[in-house]
Amino acid sequence: MKFIVSRRIESIGSDERPCEEAVRESLTPLDYRNVESLEEAKGKIWFDNWLRGGVNHREEQGRVVCERRQKEQRWVVEIGTLEELLLFQSRYGDILIRDSSPYKEVSKEIILP
Repeated sequence: MKFIVSRRIESIGSDERPCEEAVRESLTPLDYRNVESLEEAKGKIWFDNWLRGGVNHREEQGRVVCERRQKEQRWVVEIGTLEELLLFQSRYGDILIRDSSPYKEVSKEIILP
């Protein structure tokens, strides 16, 4: 499983590698909107920009979503087993695992001390 990885405290504008295992990846941001259908979205002021800015527009879990055309570079680690996760945690101390900003390829984030 892939995780975005970051440090709890980072300097503004810093792009420093958060840990040895981290690699840079281009991720596809997902753009969710709080309307239930594409038909309802058509009546919203943001619809034209949302349509032009993304691909694969669809309805998902009671909202509409698209994949943004503009990729984002993020630090990512891949952890395959619970044992690997525990080794990672023992190496870096107290870590926090949470839902990340929505990306097509990654849905969780590890925050290091």
